[in-house]
Amino acid sequence: MEITHNEQKHMFEIQDGGQAAVVEYKPFDGGINIIHTFVPKSLQSKGYGSALVKRTLEYAKEKNWKVIITCPFARAYVARHKEYESVL
Repeated sequence: MEITHNEQKHMFEIQDGGQAAVVEYKPFDGGINIIHTFVPKSLQSKGYGSALVKRTLEYAKEKNWKVIITCPFARAYVARHKEYESVL
């Protein structure tokens, strides 16, 4: 799966069959807030949401940024993947 980063729109996305799964974030001084994860119903159960959240967290780690999470899906992902708690 190919994840693209649209820096102008502050989102990571996966295109599949003309539809897009996305994670949206909002930058702030020294970090990002993961605000929304959306996966169309026809693309669910393919791991796209998790892959997008993981890529967003890795992006923040690469930049040495802190992460705030207001998206419930992303919050649940971090609860299952403790290795990302250090960026919160």
